[in-house]
Amino acid sequence: MSMPNAEPITPYRSMRTRSVGQKGDHKIEEADRLKASMDVGYLLQRVLSSDLAPSVMHSNRMRLETLRRCSYYLEVIRLDLPLGEHTYLSNSTILHLIDPWKLQRMKKLANSQVKIQLSLLEELHEQLLKGRQRLDSLLECCDLPMLMVEGESIRERVTELLLTKADFDAMLLPGRLHSKHQLISDMGSAKVPQVRLALVLKMPVHFDKERSFATGSSASLHWHVAGSETADPREQFELRYKLMQPTCVVEGAEVGVLTCAAYSAQVEGLRSDRCYEFSIKRVDSCCLVYGLWNDSIILRTISTSIGGGNENYDKRRRLFPW
Repeated sequence: MSMPNAEPITPYRSMRTRSVGQKGDHKIEEADRLKASMDVGYLLQRVLSSDLAPSVMHSNRMRLETLRRCSYYLEVIRLDLPLGEHTYLSNSTILHLIDPWKLQRMKKLANSQVKIQLSLLEELHEQLLKGRQRLDSLLECCDLPMLMVEGESIRERVTELLLTKADFDAMLLPGRLHSKHQLISDMGSAKVPQVRLALVLKMPVHFDKERSFATGSSASLHWHVAGSETADPREQFELRYKLMQPTCVVEGAEVGVLTCAAYSAQVEGLRSDRCYEFSIKRVDSCCLVYGLWNDSIILRTISTSIGGGNENYDKRRRLFPW
């Protein structure tokens, strides 16, 4: 039987075949690295225009500033009642049943928790800002060869920043308070209400600077709670005022405090053509654990000199355009 003619395999041909194969593998690897570097560039563009976009960073800053201005309170949660069921015991009554020492301890715990939360949010926000700046610089300065070399490191940075953003978002709500002991002491034969204390926040109070104004001897102040549209506040506010730059002891004592259950108040008996500072906040309650910020506004009363009313009103508006 005759065998078909076969081309003899020489050492030269074997080496040439291996060389062609190596060149092909090298081209595939180069293509993979090029694709990976382009993927890294796309990843940077996507993250910088979505999760870490300037609008998102600005929104985060505004949310953090709002949280700093909020008021934080303890709220009683009944654990022995079905959801939505009412009870003859009000929150204020239950608060008086709680051991005073335990209540003060929970208030200190809540105060520390709020401070830590705000501090951590500030730190996380700074990390996001610096991380975004680094990624933005990488996108501007890096070319394809550098992206090919630094690709894995860049992916790790992006992952860390996204985890930091997730931590920031998770901390925007108040954390839960934990008590190791029963808050209400034994009431003898009466059933002890099962309760826990939660940390809640109320949005900050702001002056309405468009509607607030001063006349010759009085000031009309208006304010609102951020995000609230109700006409009845169902809470009380404390309005303080003082004469600025007093010239004598009598003027230095010209201060006042008003308690209001509305979103406006009228302050009478002011000196003409003088500046007064007004501040507004909620009336403190036994449940308040943190609330340092007060909004303030400065108004100048109108001069009562003949023919000077309109001129001084315009002057007040120029000095204090709000």
